Amino acid sequence: MLAEKIAGAEEYLAHFQTELEKQGVLRFFPKINAFYYRLAKEFLTIFHSKEENLFVQWGRLLAIDAQLQILMEISNNRKEGLLDDLGMSEEEVIEMIENDHKYFYREITGAKLTQKPKMGLIYLSEHLAES
Repeated sequence: MLAEKIAGAEEYLAHFQTELEKQGVLRFFPKINAFYYRLAKEFLTIFHSKEENLFVQWGRLLAIDAQLQILMEISNNRKEGLLDDLGMSEEEVIEMIENDHKYFYREITGAKLTQKPKMGLIYLSEHLAES
């Protein structure tokens, strides 16, 4: 999905919703469904907020995006067997996502978890988690 093809936050989130619906995640797992909609609502609230420092706003959006990315990653092609495949309950999956999102961008860029995050827009969510 190219940035210039995204008309707004709603369209960006629609991609996640469509994929999670295709995978059956939103239908088969009510707690994960509620978690997704809470993240989406929070994303929209932050996105449309004009009162916050732009970099803090980006950091908060990136933190939510990391959670959405993790949810998408663990949901791919699993449908009903998601919890069995992971060996976790819905609550444990949500807790894992809420904990692991803090280092998501560092992990996908190959940065070491033992080092402080670099200065860069992609790491803004980590800088927020530290403060």
